[in-house]
Amino acid sequence: MNEDNVWSKSFTLTVRSKPKAIWQAFVDTDNWKRWNPGVKSITIEGPFHRGTWFTMALPEGEVVRSQLTDVSEEKYFIDETWVDETRVNVEHRIEASGSEQSILIYAISTQGPQAKAFGEGISADFPEVMAGLAKSLAQTG
Repeated sequence: MNEDNVWSKSFTLTVRSKPKAIWQAFVDTDNWKRWNPGVKSITIEGPFHRGTWFTMALPEGEVVRSQLTDVSEEKYFIDETWVDETRVNVEHRIEASGSEQSILIYAISTQGPQAKAFGEGISADFPEVMAGLAKSLAQTG
């Protein structure tokens, strides 16, 4: 496969919250729109487990269907989305760091004809999304 067809990047943020609280925010998909400006609404088609599909409506009106491909409670979840012929995997990882804080890691990897373009476009708001989650957690404390 041509190297232009594979792309990845990760983002890290230290959050003043325990992994359990971050995990609760992840599994509470109805409230993603409160801290993620890229989500207008989300419909999950079952429990927050590997294999479950969900559909996100984006603010611009686009609808994206994704599947949870790996879930480890209070540690991480990975979702997979196909954009045309490009596969997009996003890992949302939580690592405990001290007693009252965690390290939040969003890692994206793309594979396909437009891997870099889709990867950069999709992950452009990850720092803002992560900061929104941290702010939301601080308010719910």
